Amino acid sequence: MNPAGRAAQVELNTARLLLRSIRESDEALYCDLFCDADTMRHIGPPWTRAEAARAFRGVLEATRCTPPRALFMTLIPKDTRQPIGLCTLQNFDAARRQTELGVMLLPSRREQMFATDALIAVIGHAFGALGVDEVWVRFAVDHVACERLALSVGLVRHAGISPLDLGTNLWRWSAYRASWRPAAGGAVRRT
Repeated sequence: MNPAGRAAQVELNTARLLLRSIRESDEALYCDLFCDADTMRHIGPPWTRAEAARAFRGVLEATRCTPPRALFMTLIPKDTRQPIGLCTLQNFDAARRQTELGVMLLPSRREQMFATDALIAVIGHAFGALGVDEVWVRFAVDHVACERLALSVGLVRHAGISPLDLGTNLWRWSAYRASWRPAAGGAVRRT
């Protein structure tokens, strides 16, 4: 896996969504998501604006270093052109050829299946451009909406649970290059 040079500026297109590399202008969206109690209820305690702003600066640094340590993308519906969420690939493990995937949407946009579009696009990008063989997510065992989302994009739940995940009440779900098949309608165009 070699995300160097490829992760710096990414743009993916689905039928309804543009996903592009995060920029300085996305700070308010980032802070809104990480400071919102409803958004954070299955992730951790909401942050203060100062904590979120500090973390955002770290995100920009992680995406700009060589090689990038993470890929953060902003989700923008084509009909409104207003940012509604973030998607990330991080925790790259070159030896295991795997990376962790995450997505966050503004509460008002969660019921419109944008997370499905984003996950299919980003998983396809990871397999096609970053040389990983596994893309994984973690979420709370009792988070029914995330379980439905994971199943809808072709993720499979790990049979075992790590002691770390068990202690935090999380399941790990993965897509594997050799077996992953995106859902219908998940066509992605890279630009």
